[in-house]
Amino acid sequence: MLCFNHIRQKRSIWNTGKGSCGCHDGWTRRPIFNIVTAACHFRFVGSHFVMGTIKVTDPFGGVRGDAVKDTNPFAIDKMTALKDINFSIDQIEGRRIKKKSILEQMRDGTWGVEEKIPNWEPAEDQEFENYHVMLRWSGREIAKVRNVSKKEAKIALAGVKAFINNVNPSNPDFTNPLVAKCYNSTAKTYGLDPVPVPETSKDRRHPHLFAGIRGDDSALSRNRFMKDVLRAIKLVDFSIGWLECVDQNIRKRPAEYRIKHTRLCKPTYRDAVTHFDCSLVFANETIVTEKNIPLPRAKIALASMRGWLRRIDPEKPDLTDPNIAKCYEATKIRTKPGRYSKSKPELLPMEDGGSSYWSTTLHCWITGSYDKDGVFVPPDWSE
Repeated sequence: MLCFNHIRQKRSIWNTGKGSCGCHDGWTRRPIFNIVTAACHFRFVGSHFVMGTIKVTDPFGGVRGDAVKDTNPFAIDKMTALKDINFSIDQIEGRRIKKKSILEQMRDGTWGVEEKIPNWEPAEDQEFENYHVMLRWSGREIAKVRNVSKKEAKIALAGVKAFINNVNPSNPDFTNPLVAKCYNSTAKTYGLDPVPVPETSKDRRHPHLFAGIRGDDSALSRNRFMKDVLRAIKLVDFSIGWLECVDQNIRKRPAEYRIKHTRLCKPTYRDAVTHFDCSLVFANETIVTEKNIPLPRAKIALASMRGWLRRIDPEKPDLTDPNIAKCYEATKIRTKPGRYSKSKPELLPMEDGGSSYWSTTLHCWITGSYDKDGVFVPPDWSE
């Protein structure tokens, strides 16, 4: 090895034993270093490297991390929340997302583990294909709206994304209860001091988190009439799809429509699909029937029926309409305690000797219950 002086003079010191500058071993061609301290230190003096030693006391070589207040963990959680909400929106929109290879999944330990969607999940009751949408921050659920349709879920997710984008990590608006809850979630994760959460208020400065989507609250979820309206709309939609392909060969229809009739539509003539008998079926009861309707007009009739059902207000139904009154009564009969299964005498309706009654506010039967000791608790008459 050559030192700077020998490089300039183009002279080699390998065969002269120890170099004249004392910085290299001429036989082993290795730098001389202090084995006791296990460290080498080169100091540039003039045109020579002179060997020296330094004692190592810091395993990290003097490298220090930034203070938590400098990195702002609230901003880090905001970036994670934005990444999660974008992923959730892509999933519900059906966009193609590049998935990790099996090797990449094995490396990060996610192979064989089902990937969960952070901000929405299917509802437990899949009859109406509803969803639950939630705001998650720092791995915790902050707010949630339940039982919304797919269209409403997309709107609610857009509202959650707008909320996350509007959060200012450097100067959070703690007058917004949701921002305070998000910050406290971050504080719990990183061991910071929490902030007081203000009472929920209807401040117009703070837009609705889910863009006006309310979902089913505890009272609305008990509304039996509303659920029967939704079931009737779903039945009409199916019948309209069946009428669209009824004139095709039954083998060429989609699999779900390879049937001879639906609950709402039945061919008037056995061997012809030109005329149909159409009925409004609500809560397993036939409300009204119109016979011998030509196929084009049958499609119009079912489309009108769907519009009529959608105009019904399930919370305040117009019982002066005779058809709506019949539908409402059909719901009461269908959900009557003891109709489809044997019930204890205390749970039967009052007219049958029990204590249950129909609530015109919640639109459901209010029944009593039994405590853990088997003692009957009468229903709440205030409902």
